[in-house]
Amino acid sequence: MRALVEDDLTRATAFFSLAFLSATVGGLLLGDLRVGLEWGFPLGVAFGVFAYVFLVPTDPDD
Repeated sequence: MRALVEDDLTRATAFFSLAFLSATVGGLLLGDLRVGLEWGFPLGVAFGVFAYVFLVPTDPDD
C-alpha cells in the first residue's frame, strides 16, 4: 500500500481510479451506467488533483 502513495503521479492515479470506479459501480447499482460514467470522470479528476497537490506521505520517523 505504501507504494501507492509515495510518488505524486502514482498517488493521483490511484485516487482517480478509486473515485472513477466507485462512481461507475454506483451507476451500475442504480441501473444507469451512463450516470456513473458522467459523474465518475469529473469526480476522479477532482480526487486525482487533490491527491497530487495536497496529500503528502509522512516519513516513517515522524
